[in-house]
Amino acid sequence: MRNQRIITLLFMFVLFFESCVGCSNSGRSQVIAKAREEAEKIETKPIPNTIKKSVKPKVIKIEDIVTPSEKQSIIKDLVRDKIPKAKGNLIQVEGLVLKEVMELNIKLNTSSSQVQQILAMQNHVRVNWHYIFDPQTGKDTWRSAEATLALKYKGQYSGDCDDFAILLASMARQIGLKSRMIGGFDKGDGHAFAEFLLPQSYTMDKSLTYYDFRKDDEGIWVSLDWFKGNKHNRFTKDIRVYENI
Repeated sequence: MRNQRIITLLFMFVLFFESCVGCSNSGRSQVIAKAREEAEKIETKPIPNTIKKSVKPKVIKIEDIVTPSEKQSIIKDLVRDKIPKAKGNLIQVEGLVLKEVMELNIKLNTSSSQVQQILAMQNHVRVNWHYIFDPQTGKDTWRSAEATLALKYKGQYSGDCDDFAILLASMARQIGLKSRMIGGFDKGDGHAFAEFLLPQSYTMDKSLTYYDFRKDDEGIWVSLDWFKGNKHNRFTKDIRVYENI
């Protein structure tokens, strides 16, 4: 099991490493070294300090991950399944997001409730997420939802907090919930998380007991962060809201 996890992590890092267009040889060596270091760990635990307040992120799209022939194969599969082309830059709907959402809700046997669906998907993605750092290029790297899904391997997802947040915000938006990514900062640490706006017709119940939420003029925003309680709340005092990314 441990060897399989090591192989999985190395494979994911190699894929991401190859998408690092323009990286120097020394930068590539650092990525490989970090891959080996992370692969030696039995578990990958999420940490903060992965989103930078003053650095413009480098956007990674699916075209930076897959080859042209692989992209054509993906498009062909989507057309076959009558799934529209993805819409959006980072937070996306349709395309691979719709395909993933449909498959997950069938697999998880969710109810018709939007809230129950996104909570079930968040838990599944969180449990099957491998935390992997951005490459050492001096830039914060944000992947589109489709790019993260293109890197999925044997049912496992990978990336850092902004990749997780963008994917979860996309999944929430795909099922009709208003969603966004939040950048939170505390004492030099930066962290990203997604949140969705609780529908006014939905009554707070026990299923939301262990989820953090914030209130503003629009209503109640439920956190889809992998951190909860104090670990999450430390990043809600100094925030930036990213809705149209």
